[in-house]
Parts: sequence; C-alpha cells; structure tokens
Amino acid sequence: MRAALVFVPALVWLSGAAAQTPPGETFKAGVTVIQVPVVVRDHDGHVVSNLGKDDFQLFDNGKRQEITSFSVEGAGSPAAPDRSLPAGEASAPQSTPGTGMEIPARFVTYFFDDVTIRDFGDLKRINDAAVQQLGQLQPGDRVAIFTSSCSVELDFTNDRPKLQQTLSRLQLHPPGMCRVSRAQTLQVELLRAVVARMSALPARRDIILVSSGFFVGHDRSSEETELIDAAIRAKVSIDAVDTGEATDYAGGGAASAVSSNQPPRVANAANPIVLVDLARGTGGTYVTGNDFALSFRKLATPESHYLLGFAPAKADGRVHQLKVKLENSHKLTVESRSGYLAPQRSE
Repeated sequence: MRAALVFVPALVWLSGAAAQTPPGETFKAGVTVIQVPVVVRDHDGHVVSNLGKDDFQLFDNGKRQEITSFSVEGAGSPAAPDRSLPAGEASAPQSTPGTGMEIPARFVTYFFDDVTIRDFGDLKRINDAAVQQLGQLQPGDRVAIFTSSCSVELDFTNDRPKLQQTLSRLQLHPPGMCRVSRAQTLQVELLRAVVARMSALPARRDIILVSSGFFVGHDRSSEETELIDAAIRAKVSIDAVDTGEATDYAGGGAASAVSSNQPPRVANAANPIVLVDLARGTGGTYVTGNDFALSFRKLATPESHYLLGFAPAKADGRVHQLKVKLENSHKLTVESRSGYLAPQRSE
C-alpha cells in the first residue's frame, strides 16, 4: 500500500493521489484498453495532425497489436490564441480579474522542481522567464503553481500580480516540507497528486514541469509508468522544461531551445530521461536548452496529439515495452510512451 503523503496544510487536498489506481481503462466485458498518446513531427519539429489510424503500427514487447481505438486530441478550442509572443510584443487585451464572466479554456500547472535548482543564476533566469510568459496570460487561462519542496503554492487563478508574487517566493535550496516514504520518488508522487487534482477540471489540462532532472531507479519504474497512466486517464499532458545541462539530449524529436548565440553546455549530471518519458508518455513536449524564456514560449500554445488504444494480450502485471511506428515515415518523427504496466489478471 502506498504511504500517505505529508503536506503543509495548504496542500492537503493533493493527498488524494496517494491512492493506487489500476492501469488502463476497463470497458464492457472487462476488456482493458491501454491508451498510447503519440506526437508526430516533421523535420522542422512541427506537429503533423493529418494522419489516420492506418498510418500507425503499434508493438507490445515486439509483437504488433491491433489498434482498437483512435482519435486526434486537439489543442483546445478551434480558435486557440497564440500565447508564444516574443518579448516586447503586446498580447491580446486582458480583462480585469473579477469583472465579467470568463469561461476557462485551459488549466495549466507550473510545477517547479525547486529542490533540483542548482544556483542563483538558474533560479533568476527561471523566474524571469516564467514571469515573462505569465505576462501573456489569456482571459481563458487559469494557472496554478506548485513546487517539489511544497514551500510555494498557489491554486488556479488568472490574477497576474498574485502569480508573479508567488513566483518571487521561489528559493534556492528551500526547506523541504513534503515527505514521502523512502520507497517513493518525491517528484513522481507529487505529480500524481497534481494530476489527481486536475482530473475533474473542465477544459484542457496541462502540467509544465520545470526541472533539472531527477532519478527514478529501475526498482521504481512502475512508479513512473503509473504516473503516465494516471495522466492519460485524466487527460492531462505533461510538458517538461529541462533546466539542467542536457542540451546534448535532443534525439528523437526533442524540441531544442538552444540559442545560436549562446555557448553550448556540458552534459547534465542529473538524469533527464524521466523528463523525456513523462512528456512523450502523456502527449506533451520535452524542451531542452539554456534559453528558458524560449522554452516557455515553445510550450505556451498547446499542441495536438494522437491517442491510440489496444487491448493487451497478456495480463501479467509486468512492465511491457511499447513501440509506435509509421507505415510510411517520410522523414517524420514519432514521440510516444516507451512502456506500460500490464494489468494483473485477477484469479
């Protein structure tokens, strides 16, 4: 059984994620369907959204599976505004909080992994980039802020001054106020809690994970898989901004935000692989580079992705490897989850 999370009082509502939930979704006749979000990009990194079910091949532990369900998950409303304006350009007119009726179009959680921030320089650049991006807040956006230390938090709001004030409280080496058991990974458990919190919200739901990377051991691989499953069920996409020195990890279509006029950085000592897994596994985007403002702008306007479903042949309770391919790649790149935890068949 999962140990209960211990939070400060303002975060006590997050503890609902401590309950364990089965992977996949169970439909009529007890058939479990595993869902696989897939993002397809062209050679310029742009999302390709005009493919059909027959364009995809899906493999479970190397064996091709029948794709039983297929859909294209849109980027939000048909007229989703472009929130990726460069610095200095004016955004659309904003209404004053509390005046008129504003229907939320997108809920975004900024999850700052502040326990991994390395120095004051990175802290300031992360803060400045986030403040700049939140300055482009649209009337339909609702933003929440949480941290892996649990020392800073703000529930969903579109109040810019309050959001910026909360960002100003980010600290270097903050006191840890969150506790999980030694058998759990702090960031994974907190993200599960955020996903659970967002699962009942209307409109589009996204998490922007800002982290320099953290390690999930092989003996805890099911933790990561369960988080991805929970996010897919809750229709929550996790985007990852890698603030570590992982600019050399850009293979497989990762959206590099390295500025051409800035020097390259050495390899990251932390592990960015989990950030890539969480983003690709939930239909989100992994962004790496030393221009954090550019990274946030890349994630400002939501992208669409495909959602494939299949019924696993084996219910053995083990982690299975997944692979998604295209019938005709045409220099396209596929980003998808790399595995799933097969449901255990009850006797």
